[in-house]
Amino acid sequence: MKVIDNICKNCTLGSKKYAVVAVKKDVTYVLISHDLLKTQKTRKQHLRVTVELYDYATELYNELSRIGIIEQLSNVPQLGAIRVEHKLEKSRYDYVILQLYLHQLVQENLGKNLKFTYGSGIGLHEFGADESKLEGIGAISVADIVQVLTLAYNIGHFYNTFVSSRAVIMMANANETFRQLLYNGSTDERFSQVLETYLADKNYLRFHLLNSLLVLDKCNPDLYSVKLAREILYAYINEDALEQNNKLKYAFSIFRSIRSVAYIAYDLQVAKVSFTIDLNDEKAMILLLGELLSQYNDRRSSTQLIQSISKLLDDAVYNENSNVLCHCGIAKRMVNVLKRDCDFENEDYYADYFLNGNSPLNEKQSLKTDYDKKQILKLTFDKKDGAIAERLFSDLESLQNVRVGYYDRSNGDKTIVLAVKKSITAEKKQKAAFKVLKATVAALRKVGSIKDYDKRYLLSTKFFLYYLFDENPVNIKPTMNEERCVLCTKGKSKRIKNLKNLLETSHAGEDAKHEVEFMESQLVQDYRNDTSICVPASIEVSKKEEPGKQLCEFDGIVIHPMRKSEQVVFLEAKNTADRPGYGKKCLRRKLSKLKVSYKEEEIIVVDHDAVMKYSV
Repeated sequence: MKVIDNICKNCTLGSKKYAVVAVKKDVTYVLISHDLLKTQKTRKQHLRVTVELYDYATELYNELSRIGIIEQLSNVPQLGAIRVEHKLEKSRYDYVILQLYLHQLVQENLGKNLKFTYGSGIGLHEFGADESKLEGIGAISVADIVQVLTLAYNIGHFYNTFVSSRAVIMMANANETFRQLLYNGSTDERFSQVLETYLADKNYLRFHLLNSLLVLDKCNPDLYSVKLAREILYAYINEDALEQNNKLKYAFSIFRSIRSVAYIAYDLQVAKVSFTIDLNDEKAMILLLGELLSQYNDRRSSTQLIQSISKLLDDAVYNENSNVLCHCGIAKRMVNVLKRDCDFENEDYYADYFLNGNSPLNEKQSLKTDYDKKQILKLTFDKKDGAIAERLFSDLESLQNVRVGYYDRSNGDKTIVLAVKKSITAEKKQKAAFKVLKATVAALRKVGSIKDYDKRYLLSTKFFLYYLFDENPVNIKPTMNEERCVLCTKGKSKRIKNLKNLLETSHAGEDAKHEVEFMESQLVQDYRNDTSICVPASIEVSKKEEPGKQLCEFDGIVIHPMRKSEQVVFLEAKNTADRPGYGKKCLRRKLSKLKVSYKEEEIIVVDHDAVMKYSV
């Protein structure tokens, strides 16, 4: 409220007391003062716990401590290369202990509600063909499985966690000598099989499990806990081969549920969101874990809750757009250092690269952002379209002035993230964005049964228009159909057919229909059967200095991404009977505001409308 003509303090309305009643331009406003957070429950800052390890886990913990792995685990940041405020920093060791503590809570308070208690025995036959490798081992319980797995699962992380794993896979797929160095790490045939699969799939999210197996190879091979840990890991990696009713599968599901709660509880503290999980509230934690694990509950709601929070953290923390680009850049720098400085023929992968704190894979990395963080394109591809996504990623990587990264989602989908280099001219940015659009459209056209109005066409188009319009924010607002704002088709007949369909099925006003009719009339005169993007919608451009304040609006645009010239067709449709030059005048004014260069004669008047073709 900028102007207040009259103020009455401590006024009352009815039985309620308000801070201020203000009058502005003959309108009375009530400004309510109210304490929404009166007396809050004090939240403890520390949670000191004692975790009881059973025999196998105790023996394994002591052995890992003896060879220096527990100390290393204490020095590995929970979130790897992701920067965290100092007071909120956690280590992978913290994360392991939290999981063990949560398992203990479940065992002590919820055991009877589980399908199998933590004390339930698991026979050696559950390990299948690998039963012989556990000869001599006594009784094993569900508790033994989850405790040993919690330790073994986490000991294989580099200092930079997944960023380094990504670099290793990139290096192994680019250099045969380094690849062989990985294979030489273990004599177990199963290790080679898993390694081959992970390298082929570029599975950086699970590569640390191979490091874990190498750590176990360095332990005392006569220890039953070491043997058990190794077979648990191989069973976990090859879980799909286990029978459905196998108790190991149940133990693994409990492990994953607890792991999810643990990282969510820690990482919500880092995320800029309005809620957290209070680990100090034991009763509340038991309630949450009970809802998630009890066989007597409908667990769908609690499972969906955990999945939703995981998705939130995925977007806000782990794979925040800028982080993805930055971390992919770090992985590339690691690879360059490995290629330049390392002698793979005379080195050992475990000692020189994994264990060595000074190796390129374990050095703390600086976060460099030489790209435009204001406009980042994000495209997600279904798991079945993984090959198309990889090819697109490769094509985008080859473009000048473009920074590109990707990450794998837990469901197997792949997301590509892209930005334009910021320290270049506006013209170069525009050309780079157009090349991105061209490559993206070419890739999307290969996706089976893709709709002409797929959302990824819209996102790619907005990305290009942002740079075409002098880095002013762009919003594409539906006028004819809520879904069909951006249409990508190949061939003259199909793009005209799509527009005719819009006109026949839409209940839009006459002005909106006239705009589409004008677009159709221009496409009728275009006889090329290439791929085109039609935007039969309102293209709103806002001021970059004043977000939300409209700068101008276009009635429609056509983009021909595969052409070498006249790729953009600007349209200005005027559903009026007078002022035949009005359309040209309006288009001219808009182009000037957006610093789009043009010649006066390039704007063609068609009745009361106007059209101009622009070359990128």
